[in-house]
Amino acid sequence: MLSSSTTTRVAGRLFSSYPSIFPATEPPLINVYSTPNSETPVSSWPVRRVYCIGRNYAAHAREMGDDPKKSKPFFFQKPAQAIVDTSSLSSPLRFPRMTSNYHYEAELVLGIGGSSSPDLSPSSAEDLIKAVGVGCDLTRRDLQNDAKEKRRPWDDSKGVEDSAPVGGLYLAGEGKEREWWWNPRAELKLIHGDSVKQKALVQSMVWSPGEIVATIAKFHDLHAGDIIFTGTPEGVGKVERGERVRVTLDAEGGELECEFVCE
Repeated sequence: MLSSSTTTRVAGRLFSSYPSIFPATEPPLINVYSTPNSETPVSSWPVRRVYCIGRNYAAHAREMGDDPKKSKPFFFQKPAQAIVDTSSLSSPLRFPRMTSNYHYEAELVLGIGGSSSPDLSPSSAEDLIKAVGVGCDLTRRDLQNDAKEKRRPWDDSKGVEDSAPVGGLYLAGEGKEREWWWNPRAELKLIHGDSVKQKALVQSMVWSPGEIVATIAKFHDLHAGDIIFTGTPEGVGKVERGERVRVTLDAEGGELECEFVCE
């Protein structure tokens, strides 16, 4: 039994005050900007958890062999260390080993700035969205397909180092202020080399941002620092070493982007 002099209670949990056996790992940080046209960050976003929703655009669900009308939303997670902020990156992302079919998936990204409850409604869930951005869910597709066939988890295909690049985060706004990024004209695109490979209006999602957050909250406690990737449109494809990928969101007031090369 540890004495009270060697322990600390924080938020109801008991922590030892003995020195750590190794240095604690700092969380990845994402720059936060006030508006799409801002060049200087106003703060940083320490990443806690990374959630992703699968097949949230009907056309992509069909290209992956699913029926969007019959499917409930499903989720998976990436490690926080998969996050890379490309808005402050000067070097290429690491191309992963153990794959011959590495795929890009363009996504709208949400930043959660508060704590959830299990009975959260979609409208209340929207209030937890404090920042938005664009990113890419990079996937070892060959390993994912093998896992699907064997009914195994997706960790080896999705939980890859540098597999969740995000081009910074931007303050989401409150109420009608959110219309700068959530409106009928806001279009998500992925450009691979010189060709547009993915394109869709974000409001064509099967599940809206509020519904996504509320559904995750039924299963997990969301807290400030959590990141949510909201699904990808049709047109996912293979990226090779040295090829440039650019994800954009044509929003009111400017363009959000996440640009990178894997080496």
